[in-house]
Amino acid sequence: MRQHWQRRRCYVASLVGSRDLGLPSKRTLVLALISFILSLLIGTVCAVQKSPPDVLLAISSLLAVAVALLCFADWLRRRRIVAHNKESVPLPIYARNLGNTVATSIITLLAIPLLYRYVWYPGLNQDVTTFEMDTVDQMYFPSITLFQRVDWSSQAILTVHNKPKCFIGWADEGAPDCALSNSQNRSCRCADRWEHTIRNYTWRGIEYRTLSFLSSEAELCTVPTTLMLAQAFFWYDAQKALDDSSRILSPSLWVAVYDPTLTLTDALENDYTRLTMVDADGMVAISLGLNYRQARGKSPAYDYDLTLSTIPRRQARVVMSGPIILPRQGRASYLSG
Repeated sequence: MRQHWQRRRCYVASLVGSRDLGLPSKRTLVLALISFILSLLIGTVCAVQKSPPDVLLAISSLLAVAVALLCFADWLRRRRIVAHNKESVPLPIYARNLGNTVATSIITLLAIPLLYRYVWYPGLNQDVTTFEMDTVDQMYFPSITLFQRVDWSSQAILTVHNKPKCFIGWADEGAPDCALSNSQNRSCRCADRWEHTIRNYTWRGIEYRTLSFLSSEAELCTVPTTLMLAQAFFWYDAQKALDDSSRILSPSLWVAVYDPTLTLTDALENDYTRLTMVDADGMVAISLGLNYRQARGKSPAYDYDLTLSTIPRRQARVVMSGPIILPRQGRASYLSG
């Protein structure tokens, strides 16, 4: 029994033998101050870099938990000393100012990342849209992609057996190639900018067959209302359309008009173009409204406003006897610069 009390006395002496008898202890205070300064530094760096708040939130949370655990350990030490304080062993003295400092550090470690996540970070990453008007002396004609939805039989079936055509100015088979033309006031041919094959393309889970006209520096517009005439060809299976939907619609296609400095995928993903349905079995006139727009983190490019008007084909004949109907030429688009 006497040995037991001696061990307990030694244990109490070891608890109070340290010079760090404050409440909170010096180590808790030092860790709280270091954590406070470190959280402020990381928060400043994140604000300057406009970084996501995840790293700041994780580090500040770990530091706050560490400081809180040390405070809890100091409190446990005080309870143990009180439980064994039968020989007037001095108790750790609670310093109110130091305790307030530690409490402020813990609150700050939690408040800074939360404020950064829900207030400062959204404010730093706001999209500010500015509008300016200007007059341009020249611009390149846009690129065009025709889309045929694979699972919709009422759409025109694109083909390149008959080569697509393209003219700038007016339709003239004898006009020079636009890349070789030395005058912007004369008609020229730009059929070489059509792709030679039909491609498969998936957009938002839907399968398409596409045919693209990829504009180049040779397709330059210097005079307003200059026409670019683009013509593509297709087949139309009227019998299948009738079997699938119990009616025969005029064959349609989707068209996307976009800046030639962009790829089709970039234009769609960054909302510089949208798919617009047109009547493939007619002449579609598309007037372009010029909007030069820059998405956040992206290079500026044209986002065209499209104004469409359609001249339908007259007396379109549909032959019901064969599965594949006559190839019809569709004026995919008339574009005015």
